[in-house]
Amino acid sequence: MQTGYKKDYLGEEFIFDLPTITAEHQNNIVLPINGNGPLLNYPNYSLIMNKKTRQAFYSAANADFKRNNGKGRSFRLDGRIEEKYQLDNVYYKDIEGIENPYDRGHLTRRDAISWGGTAREANKASKDSCYFTNISLQHKNFNQDEWGALENAIEHNSFDADNRFNIMCGPIFTGLDRMIQPYSHIEAGIVPSAFWKLITYIGKVSGKLETNAFLAFQDDESLKRIGQVKGNREVNPFKIYQSSTTLIEQLTGLEFPDIAFDSNPMFFFESENTKTRNITTPQLHLVSSGIGADCGICFKQ
Repeated sequence: MQTGYKKDYLGEEFIFDLPTITAEHQNNIVLPINGNGPLLNYPNYSLIMNKKTRQAFYSAANADFKRNNGKGRSFRLDGRIEEKYQLDNVYYKDIEGIENPYDRGHLTRRDAISWGGTAREANKASKDSCYFTNISLQHKNFNQDEWGALENAIEHNSFDADNRFNIMCGPIFTGLDRMIQPYSHIEAGIVPSAFWKLITYIGKVSGKLETNAFLAFQDDESLKRIGQVKGNREVNPFKIYQSSTTLIEQLTGLEFPDIAFDSNPMFFFESENTKTRNITTPQLHLVSSGIGADCGICFKQ
């Protein structure tokens, strides 16, 4: 059974390396108790944890939607790292009648990596997607609407050759992050302001490696109600959340391989590619760190 993310999953000619964590965040990398490197490997995916947020810097998976047949959920802590660096169930469940609106939001989607050579392997992959290391604080309306709609759009697309993807994703933290503290005697959890996702695949038409990046905010509109995006035939979640790789890199403290830029049609600045394809998007504009009504990310002409 495959253990961990494989960079050559799509083929030896389509290598896609894991992102690296920038120097300013190196001190926040969680190291396993056994002293090995920071990468935590699970069936079909890998991740690295952040000490400060107690959530993953990123989770990277090899998805096979054609062979997705695993079943089972088993939310639990990962014993390979200290418990203090993980947000356990107390941050997600309703406690003593106090409503908690935050779902156990999968970073790497369970349905994406619930595959294997046998039913037993697929079931193990399904259950192992539920380690709290792969879970992040997502408001129930956002998790079940915007984020879910994007996940479904990726799975049921018509542009890839074989329904096999490299999928990377993670939380984004800003100066406007919300906090949750179920009990006064435990440390508050940081609620991400947004989430990013980056997918690579073999194009059905081009036969080449293609990349799409996405960015979705847990802003006030997404928390108010459910059904704005999911099930709305007038909205294409694949398009409205599409982003440049550069923007995600700036917001996360991660550095992606060159192929993540070269194969993404969204460019941070105007280029010949964007001109010929008539692409207009906020991601073509400079990003300011100023705080505004748009959750701290201001796009300026």
